[in-house]
Amino acid sequence: MAKQVAGQEATSVANQLTDASNILVLAPSFPDGAAGVCVDLLGSDDPSEASVLGVTYTQSPGKWGADYERETGGPPADGTVISVGDWGADVGTGTSEWTLEAVEHAGDLTALGVTLSEHLAPDASGRQRLCFDSLTALLQFVELQRAFQFLHVVTGRVSAAGAVGHYHLDPQAHDEQTLATIRGLFDAVVEVDERGEWTITSR
Repeated sequence: MAKQVAGQEATSVANQLTDASNILVLAPSFPDGAAGVCVDLLGSDDPSEASVLGVTYTQSPGKWGADYERETGGPPADGTVISVGDWGADVGTGTSEWTLEAVEHAGDLTALGVTLSEHLAPDASGRQRLCFDSLTALLQFVELQRAFQFLHVVTGRVSAAGAVGHYHLDPQAHDEQTLATIRGLFDAVVEVDERGEWTITSR
């Protein structure tokens, strides 16, 4: 049975989702009202001890890493950014050096899946966190059924690794059928409105 919890970014979303391995974050792309939720889900109890894996279609890997450090106050214990598309190779943020992996072609889900698998190693500590930014961008390059099959595999690997993954999607960019199809892959859905208030629906 689905259950809902409402709150604001000032309250920890992660604390409400301790049993969820894969979380869909529904929020408008502009403004980025999901930023606080994203950082909360990535940082765990101690951001400096987290193992962070970012997949970015939407910004340079350097900016992705720099944004994380700005929001959490420093680098994670282990940080990797997988850039999808031609963002270049410089991922240095000025305060740390993140590991950079690149998938040149945005529609190459085979290469992306292999790269993700290489970094989703089983970790009993439960500190590994994945941010996939974003499914809206992914769906610009591949059809829904192919994306669904890919995400089914990825979410399974996240669960098997004992990690926690969250995946951004702009609900305003997709029809109801697409949203319903994608929702079915996740343990919980966090909907963030333009004021930064959120609602969690979990199984």
